Amino acid sequence: MINFFSLILIFLENSLALDYPYNFIAIPYITYLVYKKNVDSIFLILLVAFVMSFQSISFTNAATAGTLLYLVFYWVSKIIAYEKYNLPFIISIQAAIYGGMVYFKTGYFTVFILVKLMASYGIFNYLYMKKDDKFFGSM
Repeated sequence: MINFFSLILIFLENSLALDYPYNFIAIPYITYLVYKKNVDSIFLILLVAFVMSFQSISFTNAATAGTLLYLVFYWVSKIIAYEKYNLPFIISIQAAIYGGMVYFKTGYFTVFILVKLMASYGIFNYLYMKKDDKFFGSM
């Protein structure tokens, strides 16, 4: 059910006319899928990339971003757990990777955008962690 609601929120997020592609929900959701280590994760990440491509980037760029985030967080998941005490590290990695990708594409990145990215990623990562406390706590 969380997958369905997240995909709807990602669709709504990408339907907004913004001057900067923030992806407040998509990036934490991809991280959540990586840490969940489900078989359906790859399909859902490609679906997220398809929905992200509606905004202004092509499917190839969105799939590349999703794949890059998947690979980085797959490697990071071997080092740190998806727990609340690791939230600052996860948020920093997400903001650095996504902000860097968008900066190299658009050439536009400010401290205010970084603060908005980190705050929103913190909120949505916390919500995904809170939802799956029982699942990850039993591992």
